[in-house]
Amino acid sequence: MQARSPYLLAVVEDEPGLRADLIEFLQLRGFAVRGFDSAEAFFRAWPAVWFDLLLLDVALPGASGLEVARRVRARDGAGIVMLTALDANSDYVTGLGAGADMYLSKNSSLEVIEAACHSVLRRLESAGKNQHETSRGDAWRMDGRHRRLEAPNGTSVDLTHAEAVLVALLFRSPGEAIPRDQLLARMGKPDTLSNLRNLDNAASRLRRKVQQVCGVELPVRPCYGKGYTFAGECEVTT
Repeated sequence: MQARSPYLLAVVEDEPGLRADLIEFLQLRGFAVRGFDSAEAFFRAWPAVWFDLLLLDVALPGASGLEVARRVRARDGAGIVMLTALDANSDYVTGLGAGADMYLSKNSSLEVIEAACHSVLRRLESAGKNQHETSRGDAWRMDGRHRRLEAPNGTSVDLTHAEAVLVALLFRSPGEAIPRDQLLARMGKPDTLSNLRNLDNAASRLRRKVQQVCGVELPVRPCYGKGYTFAGECEVTT
């Protein structure tokens, strides 16, 4: 059986057949996937739900895939792979300028599209590790007694008990992947499919909460096939 990935993907494609094929294939390959038939449908979910990677059709009805890419790129670091039926170089340049990480033809095989997703996600993971190595002095601080997280810009946010446990565990080994089953065990939860999904949702909600309150992105990163890592400088006080 294909191992489940901790990554959440959004497929934004108005063609029902292609959208269904992409969702089914990527789910079979282990990804968590949500599908949307328009930019407007996607924006009703995002940023309440934070996605690790977007597969975007360029020629969507209403707001285009380029507009989606621009808005997402302005707020978070999700990977963006654009799909197009067009071949003009100017369209590729425009897509990359909007923030896309990769540009593929809709004629690409499902296997090629999957490989592109893996490639972009690996680059994001590597960039997160590099950020950890170069972010000395820009520390996040966790006050364990009061369950309060302070961002490098001096703002702070109060955490729930579960959020505080998750952050404290990641802070103990910054830059290292902590397996999801270990995170669940320390949170007092069994390693079940339901709890794994709840953990992924909790990590997504935590990033959104910190972004909204502190105005900066919490560098909690999923590591493909491993778990989660904190890609930044951090300190814990008790």
